[in-house]
Amino acid sequence: MYVRPAHRGERIGERLVHAFTAWARGKEAELVEVTAYAGNAGAVRFYERNGFAATTVTLEARL
Repeated sequence: MYVRPAHRGERIGERLVHAFTAWARGKEAELVEVTAYAGNAGAVRFYERNGFAATTVTLEARL
């Protein structure tokens, strides 16, 4: 999901997350997951504000 910078702060992302989680609940889903790069602190904060919590950490080494 991506909200263009000009439209950030309008709660568009929040509304999208809430609409999706409501849809998932209606389909009897028990879990939803999102992926955000660790270096994208804004995305991590956004998802945390919307009820998500980190459960795993993936570490990489470029060869």
